[in-house]
Amino acid sequence: MKHRASQFFMPEGYCVKCKAKKEIVDAVEETMKNGRKAIKGKCPTCGTVMFKILGGKAATMPAPVAAPTASEPAKSSSAS
Repeated sequence: MKHRASQFFMPEGYCVKCKAKKEIVDAVEETMKNGRKAIKGKCPTCGTVMFKILGGKAATMPAPVAAPTASEPAKSSSAS
């Protein structure tokens, strides 16, 4: 029986404190402010926070812009 590779995928990152590439423990996928995906977790050896930026942007749907309808009267800027 074959297993999917994604079921056993452990993200790897570089630990700055250990100066080595290690598996990220307690990994959580996040979306950064600029829309890119990243993985945040801890180093299994020293417990330092590890952060790995993933490729590509997260799929975001732009909010629809409501256009004024013909039934709404136009506002005048004349002073009364």
